[in-house]
Formats: sequence, C-alpha cells, structure tokens
Amino acid sequence: QLDNRVRLTNLPQKCKVSIYTVDGSLVRRYNIDYTNNEDLSYLDWDLKNAAGVPIASGVYIIHIDSDFGTKVLKWFGVMRPIDLDTF
Repeated sequence: QLDNRVRLTNLPQKCKVSIYTVDGSLVRRYNIDYTNNEDLSYLDWDLKNAAGVPIASGVYIIHIDSDFGTKVLKWFGVMRPIDLDTF
C-alpha cells in the first residue's frame, strides 16, 4: 500500500531514460545497460526524484534515448495521500 511504482516496458537493452516536469526541470535520469542480462527490458520507477523525495501529482515527460532513436512519452500521475490509519 505504501509502494508506488511505474513500469516502463519494452526498453532497448542500452538506453538513457530522463524524466522531466512540464516546465523542463529534470526529475530523474537512468542509464540502462542490460547487455549482460537479456531477460530485462523494463524499468521500475519508484516515483521519486533523484534526492529520494516523492514526486507531486501532475504531468511528466519521459524521454528515452537509445542507438535506435528517441521516444518521448507523456505521463500523468495522481499521488494519493498516505493513510496510515489502515495498518
């Protein structure tokens, strides 16, 4: 219940994933290199920025850059408040 993630699937084995806010601020950057492991083709983003702080609700731009080209995704996320009374 406290774990939030987004899974980006069908990624190339070697790529760079950058996540930005709509105003262009860098939220997080991943350098993916799965050349040693052929089974992995995804990335689990824990919905936190580079400092480990949870992101706010809103629109985010995900930029995937690889040798095959680039892909830009738009993602909208709504973060629900943590309800600690249910435990």
